[in-house]
Amino acid sequence: MKLKHTLSLILLAALFFTSCKDRQYASNIQTNYVTKSKGDIFMSSRIELLEDTIRDLKKEVASLTSYKSKVVSGKLIFGVEVATFQPCGSDKIFWITDNSKETGKLEKLYYALTNGKDPYSPIYAKIEIIDKGKDKYGFAADYNGTYEYVNVLEVRHIKSSDCK
Repeated sequence: MKLKHTLSLILLAALFFTSCKDRQYASNIQTNYVTKSKGDIFMSSRIELLEDTIRDLKKEVASLTSYKSKVVSGKLIFGVEVATFQPCGSDKIFWITDNSKETGKLEKLYYALTNGKDPYSPIYAKIEIIDKGKDKYGFAADYNGTYEYVNVLEVRHIKSSDCK
């Protein structure tokens, strides 16, 4: 009895596939493979080309905007709406930002050293920074440029012999 039903299903499926006007359609159903039209192939190749172009442009932008870090030493000051750094031997003053993993580390070290001192007391700092150039907006726009803090190498109370 089961064999009779199985044979009936096989015969029915065979009739279905042979009755299809487009034999390719039947073979596609059997193999779960659908052929792409020329238009689909053309669009796929255009999309791949665009994706490659976008990937290349992103790499180029990243290389153009990547900055090299450098080590600077000088006077560091934090306060209400103030975050500045003046390198030794320079009359330029830079806004300093902290985008590190430990955001606020430099400022915390500053306040730990200046606890109980006059507001805006300078400390000596030797830090690794990235020079981001001049900003157009915000507090940073009022300074010679912006330094992005990367790493603290040394912070201490400032001495009269520093930066000479």
